[in-house]
Amino acid sequence: MEYYVLSRYAYWKYYLLILYYRLAEYPPVVRVWAVFSTISMILLIAIVIGNMVRSVRTAADSYAIAHNREKYWEKIKEVALSVRVWEPLEISALLELPKNFKMHERSHRRYVPMLIDMYRQYGPQMNKINWQRVLQVLKMPIYFEEQVRSRNTRKRIVAFKNVADMDANLKEAVASRYLFTKDRKLQNNARLHAARFGTSYPFKVLLEDPNLVFTDELVVKFHNVLMYRQENGMSMPNFIHWCNRTPLNEELRIFAINEIRLFNRREDCAEMLSMLINSRDERFSCALIKALGAMEYVPAEKEFIRRYLSASYAERQELAEALGAINSGNPEVLHFLEEDFMQTTDYVTRMMLLRVIHDYGKLGLKAYNRLKKESPREFSIYFEHIECDLIDSRKYA
Repeated sequence: MEYYVLSRYAYWKYYLLILYYRLAEYPPVVRVWAVFSTISMILLIAIVIGNMVRSVRTAADSYAIAHNREKYWEKIKEVALSVRVWEPLEISALLELPKNFKMHERSHRRYVPMLIDMYRQYGPQMNKINWQRVLQVLKMPIYFEEQVRSRNTRKRIVAFKNVADMDANLKEAVASRYLFTKDRKLQNNARLHAARFGTSYPFKVLLEDPNLVFTDELVVKFHNVLMYRQENGMSMPNFIHWCNRTPLNEELRIFAINEIRLFNRREDCAEMLSMLINSRDERFSCALIKALGAMEYVPAEKEFIRRYLSASYAERQELAEALGAINSGNPEVLHFLEEDFMQTTDYVTRMMLLRVIHDYGKLGLKAYNRLKKESPREFSIYFEHIECDLIDSRKYA
């Protein structure tokens, strides 16, 4: 007698055929409804099971993060804030890690929130060498390199952000491949990383990209990167060189001028004044005027007055504020501001001019009182505005 061994799919096929022939006896509407209901039930069960699995994983991750914080926080804090330089073996022994310490991706990820929180709280007080050795002992640089090399774009972006948030080391070669990638978000994060930690031409990519676009968010992030480099004694770029580079990128030039102002690089004022004399772009001119005024560059006053009458209203307002910021006490400048206060037809510019005159030292206060007496009655609203304590927010700053 011969025996046949059924394959593992035969049973499924048998039950599917029974279901098929049972449904074949019913009208088409019933068959469609039955198939639709079956698929919907399968999808519903899959969604419920998927949510349960995710909930369990989230709970496990939350528990592990809390456990790591309770177990390692004080020990890592002791090492990071210590004046003495710790050896990696000492740190490993303090954390009670095994000799061949290895972690999977999920285990590494559970250490990241604790390390980021610690760096945010104690970053300026930390011993940089000890902090980097703690990260090496926990294999964080290796973990971040694997994340950056992964095929998942989201993992790469998160890895770049985490590296910046905890000041971790990541090789320049790992990030360099994404400096010109098509994904704009990944590209920006890679460039921020290169600018923050790079040692050889960290800002070269900004100068070579003809399609560079500086959003407000990127301006803030790149300024924070420059602050980080200055605080850590790293090389800083020559901003004035960025303004003369060809082909010219107006957004990069404006960013460079604003950074000169924020870092108070007065040695560049003479060249900036020369740029202002030849400038025809309103946004770039306004950035130059604001920077020269903020750094109180007195030789710029003559150019400001010469440029004033032919400038647009936006540029006039910047010029007026810059003259007020320089506040050299020059009677000619004050007389010029008084004349334009009486002649201008733009009420915003007139309001700004009166504010500048009022704050222009003792001479300005005298001129303000004289204008108050001599001005037409319709100008009284401007003086009331200046003298109103509720409107002047600077008194409450």
